Amino acid sequence: MLVDATALRDGRGAAGIGRYVAGLLAALEALTDGPPVAVARPPGRARSENRGWRWLAGQPWVLGAAAAHRPEAVHGPAGEPVLGWPLRRQVVTVHDVVPWTAAATAPPGRGLATFLAVQCRLLRRCGALIAVSSTVAGEAAAALGIPAERFTVVAEGVDVPFESDPAAADAGLRAGCGVRAGGYVLWAGSMRSPDPRKALDVLVEAMGVLEAEGRGVPLVLAGATGAGSEQVAALARERGVGLHLPGFVSDRSLAALYRGAAAAVLPSRHEGFGLPALEAMACGAPLIAGRAGNLPDLCGDAALLVPPGDPRELAAALGAVLGEAALAARLRVAGPRRAAAFSWRRCAEETVAVYRTLYSRP
Repeated sequence: MLVDATALRDGRGAAGIGRYVAGLLAALEALTDGPPVAVARPPGRARSENRGWRWLAGQPWVLGAAAAHRPEAVHGPAGEPVLGWPLRRQVVTVHDVVPWTAAATAPPGRGLATFLAVQCRLLRRCGALIAVSSTVAGEAAAALGIPAERFTVVAEGVDVPFESDPAAADAGLRAGCGVRAGGYVLWAGSMRSPDPRKALDVLVEAMGVLEAEGRGVPLVLAGATGAGSEQVAALARERGVGLHLPGFVSDRSLAALYRGAAAAVLPSRHEGFGLPALEAMACGAPLIAGRAGNLPDLCGDAALLVPPGDPRELAAALGAVLGEAALAARLRVAGPRRAAAFSWRRCAEETVAVYRTLYSRP
């Protein structure tokens, strides 16, 4: 099996898709009874974040690796098939269909529209498809015209260092991020560009409500910075919210930030899976999440769920977690129990089972 890891060389490497690719690869390589895995890793960084250009630029590297290894099949874990390799010998992981659904309401430029149309045609012809949640499988059926039964649902995973037991290095790791334990609300994700789905504007508005009520605490946004973080920082200044941006941090530092947080929050308007929510639960951080996309199925009763896009409801939930010790304690216990059902090893084993459905095909 050849796995296309080109997503690790562009902006996706610091976002959820990159975390999925890296976590899955590590677990696949650790399996003792799985098939041999080769990886297409282009050198350097992508020269453009334009979706079409970065996809096309990565194709020669993937095809070169395929020619060298002659794999039984190729896996596109970042949602994109490979050009020039038989589609019946490809498996692709679909993370969400937001680009297509957004295009239906706000028509994209000609280049992006062409890219999305090509991707849709290729996906329909792939030998196997993985969806990271049943939510994504259903949305793909509606948006792409691919029957939901063609998707195998394989949830993402979580592993060390995302665990609830404190580590000796936690305080030092938090200090390295400029953060002290307790008394802060944590969000994690990429802010390289503005993304309305993440509802960071709603989060800042909610924190502003707490600030106006005299219950304000610092807000820590951990992740790659860029135009998105600049936009959020401007809004935080307007609302008088104490904001800290440590930038992209290591997994060990992120886990330490989760374990030290008074609350973790993922107020998204949509999530195909919701990996930050899973990592927060695994670390025992009291979690508040939007009632949107896959988040209700993922979190169950291990998080407070709030209507997406409502800063007052989000502020009320944050105030409850920050002010009610019993509620926070319940969520700290419920989170790790919920997260225990997810692991990268399980994700790798179920992914290998999908690979094997292709091996028997001519």
